[in-house]
Amino acid sequence: MSNQPRLAEAGDDAAALREASRNYLQMVAQSCGEEYDAPWAWNSFGLWVPPEEPLAALEEVQWIFGDCSPEDPATVEILWKSWDEAAPAWYRMHIMETYTDRPRPALRGTWANPATGLVELADVVAVRPSIEGLPLSCTGTTSPKFRPSPLRLAADPEDLLPEVTMTQAEAELMISLYLHLESHRLGPLWTTIDAQAAATRDRLVDIINTAGAAGSRTDINITVAVRDASVSQCPHHVFDPAPAYTGVDETRTVGLHEVAHAHKDGTVGLEEHGHEYLRAVLTCVALYGGSVHLATVPLDGSAVPVATESLYRVHYDWRCELVEDAEQRQIRNLNDMIATRDGGH
Repeated sequence: MSNQPRLAEAGDDAAALREASRNYLQMVAQSCGEEYDAPWAWNSFGLWVPPEEPLAALEEVQWIFGDCSPEDPATVEILWKSWDEAAPAWYRMHIMETYTDRPRPALRGTWANPATGLVELADVVAVRPSIEGLPLSCTGTTSPKFRPSPLRLAADPEDLLPEVTMTQAEAELMISLYLHLESHRLGPLWTTIDAQAAATRDRLVDIINTAGAAGSRTDINITVAVRDASVSQCPHHVFDPAPAYTGVDETRTVGLHEVAHAHKDGTVGLEEHGHEYLRAVLTCVALYGGSVHLATVPLDGSAVPVATESLYRVHYDWRCELVEDAEQRQIRNLNDMIATRDGGH
């Protein structure tokens, strides 16, 4: 019998992911000479997986979150099959209350849209405490109906320009360090973060390609919220040290500047670095958080210095969001009102 845990795979539903994670936690507890139960999983390992047995799930959710309230919520990262996702995905949210007296027990949560809603336990794979101070996630970020959150703080323009260039080798190392850290924190569920970040990276690549194809030149400024994700004293894996800029006390913006342009055949070329280099840095944005700022000069209007600007940010939650300033939001709200009026809705 192998003692290697089964990794989470694409297509796994919440129940299958819970089973894989629970088997791993039981194996870890046994190796530490501990009994696997909710107090050990939450307090010692830092990950709670709801039991399949309804009464046990109710007892555990009350033990962990029963004291939560709108005035004193718990900030968590939750792997959850929401109403607008095809598969379970990670969110950062506040848990404000538990609902244990309904046919399908649930948690009441809040997100940064701003939005509140119920998270049914049957759809929850795992929950872990979040680092305090990190921003909450928004729901529905990939939906065409998504609207940027008015709760997001405006970015300092200086923070959108990389001072230090991340090399491709450094980006690839940072990816390995991050996923290695998550494998220690999540066991077989680390692949869910890998997949979610890869989807976010692919979305950012598509956004860049769309902008590049629409203009004669697109300036791309990418920043990564770097930090040292090394796991100390891992007996199984050895990596090179993290880049020096992850350990400096003075915060400097790290990332990449690139220029994209449209080809006559409809493809998009890069003038300074290759596509694989760009993908590696964008993967770091998807994992660590960061920003992608695009400024596009139109194909037929070179007299206009910049036709369109857009900013996307990842708030260390493995999903990207379009950012709007107050003026952009006002214009968008007006356009929505006109569209609704003309559509007769």
